[in-house]
Amino acid sequence: MSQIEKLKIVEETNLFHDNLLDIWGNEFNFSHEKGLAEWLKNSIDAYTRAGVSDKSQYITFRFFDTDSSKGITSAIECLDYVGMDYEDIQKAFKWWGDPNAAKRGLNIRTYGGHGNGGKFYMRQMFSHSIFITFKNGKLNIFGFNEKKKYGFLEGYENKSSNLDGALKIAGVAKEDIPTDIYKKMIKGELGFTLVRGIKPKKIVGKLPVNAICERLKYHPQARRPLKYTNVSVVSNGVTLIKSLKMEEIEPLQGFELPEIFEIPETVESRSNPEEKINMSDKKYSPGRLILRTSSQPFGRTGKKAELNCIDFTGEVGVIGSYRMNEIGALRYYPQAQYIYGECTCPILEDPDYDSVSNDRDKLVENDRTRILLEWVASKIDEIGEKIATEEQKEVEKKNFQVTDEFNQILNNWKNQFMSRIFREVFGGPGRGTSTGGFGDDGTGGGNRDESKEKGGVGSGSGEGGGEGEEKKKGSGMPRVLLSGQEDPDFPGVIVTFSERHFPVEQRQQDVARGIYWINLDKPMAKKIIDKYTVDSPRWRNYLFQRYIDIFTKETIYRLAKKEGGSLSPEMVDTEIMRIISIVYDKATIDLEGFLLSEKYEDSQS
Repeated sequence: MSQIEKLKIVEETNLFHDNLLDIWGNEFNFSHEKGLAEWLKNSIDAYTRAGVSDKSQYITFRFFDTDSSKGITSAIECLDYVGMDYEDIQKAFKWWGDPNAAKRGLNIRTYGGHGNGGKFYMRQMFSHSIFITFKNGKLNIFGFNEKKKYGFLEGYENKSSNLDGALKIAGVAKEDIPTDIYKKMIKGELGFTLVRGIKPKKIVGKLPVNAICERLKYHPQARRPLKYTNVSVVSNGVTLIKSLKMEEIEPLQGFELPEIFEIPETVESRSNPEEKINMSDKKYSPGRLILRTSSQPFGRTGKKAELNCIDFTGEVGVIGSYRMNEIGALRYYPQAQYIYGECTCPILEDPDYDSVSNDRDKLVENDRTRILLEWVASKIDEIGEKIATEEQKEVEKKNFQVTDEFNQILNNWKNQFMSRIFREVFGGPGRGTSTGGFGDDGTGGGNRDESKEKGGVGSGSGEGGGEGEEKKKGSGMPRVLLSGQEDPDFPGVIVTFSERHFPVEQRQQDVARGIYWINLDKPMAKKIIDKYTVDSPRWRNYLFQRYIDIFTKETIYRLAKKEGGSLSPEMVDTEIMRIISIVYDKATIDLEGFLLSEKYEDSQS
């Protein structure tokens, strides 16, 4: 490698003026992963022109760090086993901006576009660069020098050579070549091309090979080519990666299947419905958008962040790629971070209104691409809204689970403590009647088997509900349940209340069973959950206050029964204050961690 580098390039006059190439080249002052994607596509196109199937295409990226003791200068290389002849260099490599350059006059589908990307990567992103290519017994070495002038390396313009001699000059060992490929090379059916960029720019010190390759796997121009081609990575003579491919993406649960949208023949602007444009015609068939999901959000950074995008694909390969923050205004942007996809729209490649840019990074800005992006954004929002709905269901499910755990803690505490309270207050065991609540629009009632009254209607509009006398003695402690769950005695019947119901409700059919319901649909309950979450001490205190409501209610009704149904306001006031005082004093000892800790741990209970 070092001896080749000592030779000079015999400068040739560019077919285009240097100033024009400098202007174009500014677009290609890109990252190394983008440049390697261009080299990758060029190699695959070479195999395609040679009629080599996907499974027989082998490409190797080679990285070398500077090693003065061995005369090695830092370099990045791409090796394929096809080769170019002298005519290829004269008619294709030296020519810039030809949309059919990659096809070389053949009626085939290629990844290459205008034939610029790989060449500009050589020209712009290295101190100097060359490619060593061998085909049909001829060796050519062509490249760019430090002044960005191109030409053949002196002595290596269409030079006769044998295969082994050419491989030695390129620094390629025969044992590193796949056996089936080497047999074809010996027969003259294949050659090779080694593209070498020397002293890569934007890199200081050792080459970050792993980082470059990780980003390359997810680059829009490389994802599809890597899927079907054998690509390996070698660093300083050691194979790091035998098969460079992007990992499969696990879909979001509930969104496993892709969503497919057909692009209408005419699409109107999202911002101005009177503005419309054709997206297909007699020559160009209708396109479509395919959206997929990821089980984890892609985020804005990280190796997979590049996937959170929409790739616009052309006849072969990507002609433009947009991250979600580049698509346009999205109402469901957080949910869009789970989405990726691709859009095919053949009319974008209409030469009379070409929307494909030179570097295939973004589409050309025009009315068609602007309106198409707006349409794509609307479809992303459709999926985003569905994801948001499911997320809300999951949040509500989690909130209920956490709240139910807290309720069980309070239920257990109540069962240990309430009997003693009522013994202190009434001087007897903790038994008594439970009473019906008042409220609007509650769920229906049921038969009150232990009451004189049959077929109660529960709390209806107005002052529904009833008290009823119990023949059966209470089981000890009332049960406290959360609205939104099944009735324990009627599986499948979900008990719900509206925001107009009381914070604590008891339907007519609940009286005999000694059941109270905490109404989770009260505005204050929802506000606390939305603002502070169910893990906050505010929410635990809200639940505790509902237990105080229940203690107070039970106390008043038990006291009324003891006094024969007649209570003075003074008696009610005294007993309310007394029961609240007892409850708070006991809770200070038993529930300090539950009520006061910012984050509750079970061990504190």
